[in-house]
Amino acid sequence: MLTRDRFITIVRDELKLPLTDPDLEQAFDQPIRWRSVQRVRLYAALEKETGRRIPVGRLFEEQTVAGVYQLFVATDTTAKESET
Repeated sequence: MLTRDRFITIVRDELKLPLTDPDLEQAFDQPIRWRSVQRVRLYAALEKETGRRIPVGRLFEEQTVAGVYQLFVATDTTAKESET
């Protein structure tokens, strides 16, 4: 399962962005000012980490970093439930 700490580590390592836990609740335009390409790179890193695919359009519907995290957590949880 993708934890918040692991998610933050992925952002820091893959995107070289100084994300902290409180930043997860911020909108993408504050305080780090994410670019679209960074969202796509994050999507690719999370897809690789979790083995899960979600529609890329959903990525751009989310207004916060936590929203993107929740997409992958929800997908991960749903997939694990269907495997049992």
